[in-house]
Amino acid sequence: MSSKHKPELGLKELKSFIESVKLDATGLSGAHTDTKGVYRKFHALLIFDYLLQENLEDKDQSTYAREAISDMSHGFFLTFIGLYKPARTSTRSAIENLIRFLLLHRGVDAMSINSVYELFDEAKSSFSSNAAQLKRVGELHGIYRELCKTVHSSSADYMNLEVPFNTMLAFDEDKFSKNRDVLRESCKAVGELLFIEFNHLVQSAHHSHKDILSDSVSGSVRKEARELREAV
Repeated sequence: MSSKHKPELGLKELKSFIESVKLDATGLSGAHTDTKGVYRKFHALLIFDYLLQENLEDKDQSTYAREAISDMSHGFFLTFIGLYKPARTSTRSAIENLIRFLLLHRGVDAMSINSVYELFDEAKSSFSSNAAQLKRVGELHGIYRELCKTVHSSSADYMNLEVPFNTMLAFDEDKFSKNRDVLRESCKAVGELLFIEFNHLVQSAHHSHKDILSDSVSGSVRKEARELREAV
């Protein structure tokens, strides 16, 4: 949609477009069966959000935990309505906020760290005694670096290149698949980090929540959590 009219007429056209737009749910159709697996891992993060908000007493921790899940939710939703670049930037923000939250929870003064790379360096140091958790932090750092290419438009592959408005919501199989893969890997690493770090909340949760969280991770992660509980 574009207008050669006066700005106020262009705004009327935009208002009309927004009111009439119909979102394309192709990514949620039966043809995209991988979506179910991604949603299972994302849904677990929504359960963690509930548990964390119910149990965190520190305001900064609570705020960053909520913002991390909020950003991931935006990344998920925007992917499924065709806004692929904004979805990737939201997912990137989710990872940064998640790392800051975990550091705050571990007693690190993460609020004074301004550089994201320093944030990850501190996280790697903090998790250095747990090889599995350290690996997950590294995986998130790798995803974060890749998502930075979108934010900085490092090449045309990371750009939207969609003008005017009515082209922005069009379903693109290739972009959708790439975003879904990023969401899957991000939610997997975040979910596993939280499952281990806050396993005491998992164990004390209502059985329906506990089942969802347990089903969202692999048997090896559940075994890892059990061995850590037994070692205490």
